Amino acid sequence: MLDRIPVTTWFPSQDPGDCPLCRDARAALHPDALRAAGEIAVGIMTRGSAVQLAEATVTRLASALGSGRVTILAPEAGGRWRVAVSSDLRDTQDLMVDTERYPELLEVRRSGTPYLAPDVEEAPELERARPFLAAAGVRCIAAYPVFMAPGGVEPVVMKVSLFRRPEPSHLLLATLVAHLLVHRFTRQPPAGASPLLGIAAPAETGYDPMTILRLLPLPALVVDDSGRVLHANSRALWLWRGHEPDGSGAPIVLRMQPSRPWLPPSARWEAQLLAGKRTLAVLGWSNPVGTARTLILLEPHPDVRRRSNERAMRRTLAEKLKELEAANARLEEHARLRERFVSDAAHELKTPLAILRSYIETLADDLVEGLTTDQREFLAAAAHGARRLQRLVEQLLDLAALEAGHLPVAVGQVSSREVAAAVADELRPLADAGRVTLRAGVEPDLDVRADPVRLRQVLRNLVENGIKYTAAGGEISIGSSRIGDRAVLCVADTGIGIPPESLPRVFDEFVRIPGHQPVDGAGLGLAIVRRLALAMGGQVWAESTPGVGSRFFVELPLWTGEG
Repeated sequence: MLDRIPVTTWFPSQDPGDCPLCRDARAALHPDALRAAGEIAVGIMTRGSAVQLAEATVTRLASALGSGRVTILAPEAGGRWRVAVSSDLRDTQDLMVDTERYPELLEVRRSGTPYLAPDVEEAPELERARPFLAAAGVRCIAAYPVFMAPGGVEPVVMKVSLFRRPEPSHLLLATLVAHLLVHRFTRQPPAGASPLLGIAAPAETGYDPMTILRLLPLPALVVDDSGRVLHANSRALWLWRGHEPDGSGAPIVLRMQPSRPWLPPSARWEAQLLAGKRTLAVLGWSNPVGTARTLILLEPHPDVRRRSNERAMRRTLAEKLKELEAANARLEEHARLRERFVSDAAHELKTPLAILRSYIETLADDLVEGLTTDQREFLAAAAHGARRLQRLVEQLLDLAALEAGHLPVAVGQVSSREVAAAVADELRPLADAGRVTLRAGVEPDLDVRADPVRLRQVLRNLVENGIKYTAAGGEISIGSSRIGDRAVLCVADTGIGIPPESLPRVFDEFVRIPGHQPVDGAGLGLAIVRRLALAMGGQVWAESTPGVGSRFFVELPLWTGEG
């Protein structure tokens, strides 16, 4: 509601009883807040002077809010405010408030309507002020214009700072009280309210140049013919970055190259602004505003802004590149340590596992006649576990060698039909044990450029994977096709399939499909398939339909007669 209150609504002409804003706020208050609002309203309407009613208002409102500070600020020259009345005894009168440090006051000055930030952490305008707010423990800010002096452009502001997240009734109460002050000050004679609040009444004749300068969106100043700055708005002072008059009252002299470019007949010009130890290229517009007086509008030159932006971008890019290089170095170190650990662990396990497996198989062959049925089953399970561990160690060694680039790959001319037939003959007993049909119909026979041992390992891993996930009565087939100068071998099964969300990761290490029954293996077979295919100059991919089956493709270059 407060973000869209127009100035004509916030500074109304009607009495509080007829004001829709006050009426709506009262209707939304709960009984306790409404009672507090009534007590504050009585004090506002019965106090005679502006200072008395301001003091009574801030004290009672702060007490009703329970945790916070209420301050009334009067505008001063240079775009700043002075503390007129405060509920905090530590805030003395004549304490000056710098506008640049209090963005909420800038928002009130800009719009002429209330500014409300129920949570200062979520208000983008308060981003630079958050460290100060956090140090003071402020969680919520509201700022309300309550009085405008005749001929002035800066309002008197009632500022509310709360030290905890407010309840809706607290903000409604503060809004209602602020608007009651608006009504009260509107009825107060301006000539009497202004001095009591510490605002100098404007002269009856002439004009205040600062009134114009404050309204201008650009850095603006008025100078005499010698370049002495007579008036300047806050944007111009910011352009000089603190080059304001010192305590001695010495004036600012506008120094430029060329000197005094604003003199007639120039109306639009370019110059170098000398501000302290730096030089800034600016665009300027000038216009006479009286005898020996010139209004000047300044703007940083577009080339300066562009170069500044380019420098900032280059600096940011360099920082990000350094961060990326450091992150890549850490990743490479972690990958190297992981590869070394996997390789060392696998080598350390290889020999003991081979010995263990040979002992278990010897026991199973030589002592089987003297064992009970349970003992035979235990021995068979141990032999199966030993073979499984040995296969896992071999896969880990292959994976470590592939990642390090140490696995030998000797490419040559390989018949796709012969390799497929050899794999089918090798694994047909395993398929028969699971009552799965295994076919190797590789037509046409294609000569591919590959390592025969590694290509056989690739197809064996794919077929074994299919057997694991295909139920009894299913079928696995090995086929081939040609696409341009590439051969594509396909291992298709009628198994349980792979969910779409898991399909992109099936060739990663140690990946197990969620929801599938656990089977022998550690999730390394397909990872080895992908790395072997890449080492032979090929690639792999998979297609699958859950409940229907999967197809795994291995694409390799055709043999061209060159090694």
